[in-house]
Amino acid sequence: MAVLMRQTMPEGVTVQMLDAVSDEMSVSNDPPAGMVVHVHYEQDGRTEVVDVWESRQAYETFAAERLMPAMEKVAGDHGMPVPSEGTAGTPNIIDVHAMVRGR
Repeated sequence: MAVLMRQTMPEGVTVQMLDAVSDEMSVSNDPPAGMVVHVHYEQDGRTEVVDVWESRQAYETFAAERLMPAMEKVAGDHGMPVPSEGTAGTPNIIDVHAMVRGR
């Protein structure tokens, strides 16, 4: 079942830092298995992330194998604490009732 992942990043995490994490993972050239779409943006001074995944397992595998290592590296490069579940903001995983893919 498809899932929607929403996450508000902690204060101080900028869209440029998320760009650096995306670059570190090379997701534009090698998109993660099971990812349908990813967006990140700034709203009201906070960085937000919204993804759609083919399944919760696909997201969890990506997060463990690619996302967290890239976040740790970028955080270290920016002199920020290594992210953990408490500091990275907890993702909100929502089961999707219906999904229509564009052409």
